[in-house]
Amino acid sequence: MDLVNVAVVGAGEFGARYLEALKAVSGVRVSCVCDRDADRAAAAAEGHPGARVATDAAEVCDDPGVDAVIVVTPESLHRVVAEPALRAGKHVIVEKPLATTEEDALAMLGAAQESGKLLMTSFLLRFDYRYAQVKERLQGLGPARNVYAYRNFDRSLFGLYSRTHSFIENAIHDIDLVLWYVGSKVTRAHGYCRNTMGLENPDINWGVLEFENGAIAVVHTSWLYPDQRHDLLQWNTGVQVMADGGVLEVRSDSDGLRMNTSEHGQRVLDQTGWATIHGEPRGAFGAMLRHFVQCLRGETEYRGATPAEAIESMRVAVALADDAAARDAS
Repeated sequence: MDLVNVAVVGAGEFGARYLEALKAVSGVRVSCVCDRDADRAAAAAEGHPGARVATDAAEVCDDPGVDAVIVVTPESLHRVVAEPALRAGKHVIVEKPLATTEEDALAMLGAAQESGKLLMTSFLLRFDYRYAQVKERLQGLGPARNVYAYRNFDRSLFGLYSRTHSFIENAIHDIDLVLWYVGSKVTRAHGYCRNTMGLENPDINWGVLEFENGAIAVVHTSWLYPDQRHDLLQWNTGVQVMADGGVLEVRSDSDGLRMNTSEHGQRVLDQTGWATIHGEPRGAFGAMLRHFVQCLRGETEYRGATPAEAIESMRVAVALADDAAARDAS
């Protein structure tokens, strides 16, 4: 495969991020941008010469010139695009979570297995140097015994992201990391949530996971930070992993590149997730996209989260949400 022709379905904020990053990924061409809003799709396609605009994902699936599809629709609609794309012989990246129900996830997995095409969930932290180093260095420290992972965002975003429970939409990154680090089956999931804004889903979420091998983990996510300038602030996220031989820790908002200006005060700048240098995406997001393209070109072995791992993360997230709902109802 000399050139991978990619279609992006969903031209919202994250779709635009994919399209911007793909400009600097070698061996790939954006051949189509699809969105129900034709004007938004056309605006998003600017900067990709020759990319056509579509308003129906079926057009993308029927196009023999499309090799791979990036699905950046609302979470509950991932299957609507991904399953027919896989059955049409396209490789697929799905923005996390893979799906919001097990039925949808298993249908997508079945389509990938039948077609033999790559189905990748966008767990980009596996391509973040810091989080990947935790996984590698754990090999010399013994099993993970105690893990704490957190992810806190500001209030202005929750009007949009409250459409999906935060355990499934937001904490899913950390659930994936915890399962990756511990390497054991979850036996019990305890969820604790609070809704302080009165929106569709709770804005404070704590989950406690117990594992078959005796490990215990906590995942925490909230939306209570004040409004931020997202182009400048690196999120309040991190993880601490305690093993027999030591402790490994990632803290996104306390170490690294800082700026202090009269206009913005002190800020921590993103160096890892969405970081761009000389117009090229060099952070985890760019690394994930390059890895996907290299896999399709047969240049490397796939190292991202497998569909089975993505489904297990979703199952755990749903179990946490269900446990919290049952506790609140009792």
